[in-house]
Amino acid sequence: MKTQYVYDHYFTYDEITSALRQYKHDYPDLCRLTTLGTTPENREIWLIEITDPETGTFEDKPGFAVTANIHAGEVTGNCCAMYFLDTIFNNAKEEPVCSLLKKYTIYCVPRISPDGSEYYLTNPGMIRSVPRLYPFEEQMPGLHPQDLDGDGVIRQMRIKRPEGALKIDPEDPRIMIKRRPDEVTGDFYDVYSEGMIVDKDPEEEINTAPTAFGNDLNRNFPISWAPEHRQHGAGSYALSNPESAALAEFMDKHKNLCTIMHFHTMGGQYLYPPGYKSGKDSNREDMKIYKEIGKMATEESGYPCWNVRDEYIGNTPEEILGLMDDFSYFAMGLINFTCECWDLDKRAGFDYIVPARELTEEEAVNQLRLRLKWIDEQNDGTGFKTWTKFDHPQLGEVEIGGFDYKHVIQNAPSKFIQQEVEKHTRFLLREMNTLPHLYLKNTIVTAVGNTHYRIETTLANASYLPTYVTKEAVATGRAQEIIAVLEGAEVTEGKAKQKIGHLNGYWSKGSYGYGLGSITVNHAPTEKKLSWVVEGKPGDTVTITCSCPRAGKVQECITLG
Repeated sequence: MKTQYVYDHYFTYDEITSALRQYKHDYPDLCRLTTLGTTPENREIWLIEITDPETGTFEDKPGFAVTANIHAGEVTGNCCAMYFLDTIFNNAKEEPVCSLLKKYTIYCVPRISPDGSEYYLTNPGMIRSVPRLYPFEEQMPGLHPQDLDGDGVIRQMRIKRPEGALKIDPEDPRIMIKRRPDEVTGDFYDVYSEGMIVDKDPEEEINTAPTAFGNDLNRNFPISWAPEHRQHGAGSYALSNPESAALAEFMDKHKNLCTIMHFHTMGGQYLYPPGYKSGKDSNREDMKIYKEIGKMATEESGYPCWNVRDEYIGNTPEEILGLMDDFSYFAMGLINFTCECWDLDKRAGFDYIVPARELTEEEAVNQLRLRLKWIDEQNDGTGFKTWTKFDHPQLGEVEIGGFDYKHVIQNAPSKFIQQEVEKHTRFLLREMNTLPHLYLKNTIVTAVGNTHYRIETTLANASYLPTYVTKEAVATGRAQEIIAVLEGAEVTEGKAKQKIGHLNGYWSKGSYGYGLGSITVNHAPTEKKLSWVVEGKPGDTVTITCSCPRAGKVQECITLG
């Protein structure tokens, strides 16, 4: 498909803003550009909405949302969102995009944390979400990461000392491995982040200071939220950060939303909720839908699709609370996936461990060796700096070296961005076709007297997802029922305006072989017959309108007689 931008670097806030405004200028009939709010550093959290206005308004169609950069440093995810927009706009008159825009509305928030990402892209330091002091109001004592040798990357520094816990790997001197319990001769080291120590006491051990920017927007949502002592990055209270509050408000206001894709990095997985409890304790129908749609993600990307709690976290001691994923599903009733872009370890030959667990020492060393081999062979040796002596102003002679974590491990190196973004857009175009889609069929008008007519029609859902999208949406009351309205004549039998419940999607039609090939078994209705008797005269026009926020609107005009 056609695209207009080059994906060989990561987008700054100004580049994103320029691209979105250009889309608004070039495609004024297809899109509108608004903002979810302004950040503390006076940047906009942009929202762009896209649909074909000739087939209905933005609000009258099922909504499909894409977000990125709730974690500021995971900028590969932003490139995926920008490439998706690029593909939509530059192929809007061609299939399959043309048909998708006729039926659905696209919402995209390409950078949830513009302040954080700008810091990440313009400073050597790391950041989780936003450049605001938390949980401490001032810089704390200890080692603070800093680019001391001026190469633009914060790496590691190793210090030779008799009590050091590490030694140089005899197989690859770039790697540090654990010292054996009985080793008493040789060169031993301790390894820390490259940086400076605040309030250094020469008699004390070097301890890493708590991170200055400890907020994690993806731990700040109301579902399963817990305070800082239990969940690092949680924030002062649920939705205490303006960025997470703005995103929650967006989901709440857009009643037509059905699905959301959250782009993150790293690891190479598609993930689905829940994260705070087992998928085995969640609605079975919803979990089945997640797994079936997830298979398409695997087909396009090669990434496995896992449940967050059962497989991604697995047997590790980690706990993840206050997730946007869980909020999107349990509070909003939406189908939502998180894509962890950039699969360095898989590319390097270090395969996934499912369910996840802590690596053994041997596995951890093998992971490092494979990463270095990949850097040497596939990335032109770029991504690791050989240990080099450096005169530290506080510690004396140290050696600085190690991985460029930001640009090789956490995010795709520049020459791999293009292939990363393409495959995820292929999945998004397929996933959009799962959204509910209403249509009317077999409409019949029969005279039942000189001035009365019976109108019969069938409303059907032609898509995979039900009109309520998830059972969680039904349980919480987020899924509004379909409303059928007949206008243009006096209704004498039936109701001119009536709620008619929900229609399932074809996911519910079980297919069984019985040794004879597949057959269809209907477990829940995907269509519903409607009937009215009206009073009128030949030539009168009557309009049937069926709508609900998550399934859109369908109309048919009928002439009596």
